[in-house]
Amino acid sequence: MSPRARLLIVDDAPSDIRILLENLKDLYQVQVATSGAKALQLARQSPPDLILLDVLMPEMDGYQVLACLQKMPECASVPVIFLTSLQQPMDEEKALELGAVDYITKPYHPPLVKARIRNHLELKRHRDQLEQMVEIRSQELMDSRLARQKLENDLKLANQLQLSMLPPARGLAQGKPGYQVAALLRPARAIGGDLYDYIPLGTDRLLFAVGDVSDKGVTAALFMVRVVTLLHWLAPSLTDPAQLLHDLNQALCRDNGSCMFVTLGCGLLDLKRQQLLYASGGHEPPWLLSPGHPARLLELSGGPALGLFESAHYPLHTLSLPPGHSFLLTSDGVTDASNAQDQAFGVERLQSLLNGLAEVSPAAVIADCRQAIEKFTSGSEPFDDQTILVIQPAPD
Repeated sequence: MSPRARLLIVDDAPSDIRILLENLKDLYQVQVATSGAKALQLARQSPPDLILLDVLMPEMDGYQVLACLQKMPECASVPVIFLTSLQQPMDEEKALELGAVDYITKPYHPPLVKARIRNHLELKRHRDQLEQMVEIRSQELMDSRLARQKLENDLKLANQLQLSMLPPARGLAQGKPGYQVAALLRPARAIGGDLYDYIPLGTDRLLFAVGDVSDKGVTAALFMVRVVTLLHWLAPSLTDPAQLLHDLNQALCRDNGSCMFVTLGCGLLDLKRQQLLYASGGHEPPWLLSPGHPARLLELSGGPALGLFESAHYPLHTLSLPPGHSFLLTSDGVTDASNAQDQAFGVERLQSLLNGLAEVSPAAVIADCRQAIEKFTSGSEPFDDQTILVIQPAPD
């Protein structure tokens, strides 16, 4: 049985500490500090897995504590969640710019706090493990047969870890209204930069996205982790996909000296309204599959890829998506997939394939697409990641 994660609560208000302890003591090992100085002392002695930090404290406020933590090598990677009564956007912006992973205002809802803690601990675990894999990989001697074999094993484990950050390739919402989801992700290398994600928001809304990170390999995989982490952090406060892309782009532009970027198509399905809101940041156009009609490639206007221009604008589109109709997103690795004669699978071949799949389940769409692409590219090594995501409101 794995040990419980260790939390450090930093707050000078006994009533707030008591509420947090009552809700967290059975789930985690909890330490308490009532001042910034004491918090830094405890963190230096034994760095916790996560810190819950108040802003308004005497002598040293939460911003100063966080700045000190960032300068401590043993604590710089510890996620910090602010719990504060300050509700102005400028306060939240300052906290996030300093490096906090989340910002929750008082009075807070204990189940929400627990959910945020759980999510950030899980994301930290994934990041730590992936960084460890990358570190091991960089230390291996590439000219040794043993090293090459170990590298292959490490990359397989890294691939498994990367894919574990994504939701299951098939999803089904129980009850009515409901939806079906199916996905395909085939990295061109052991680890890649493509991603897909879908996040239920209550019982009748579903956020989903497909992305393609620039470059390939370890660098792209780490940037992909950053994108997924931010996507899950922003999802609970989502207004619409265009705003989400704007906020995600702002975050990715910060400290991006390597000029990495990601194309991202993002949708929000509203089952009650039978409506889909969609926005794109430099991504491939989506497809609409309607029973009794040819597959439609939706040439919708979008903004640039995320991570390059802080002033970017992302147009919002409203579409009708009744039960039984499917919305399909791909990465460019699907249409760019080449055969031994260096011919691309192409948009026309994909449309011809999708024309016959308008009345089947998302899982069947994925299965037929995978089979067709594998047959077409037989004998050729893939040079780009291939990703497909299909969303379908369940028929009555």
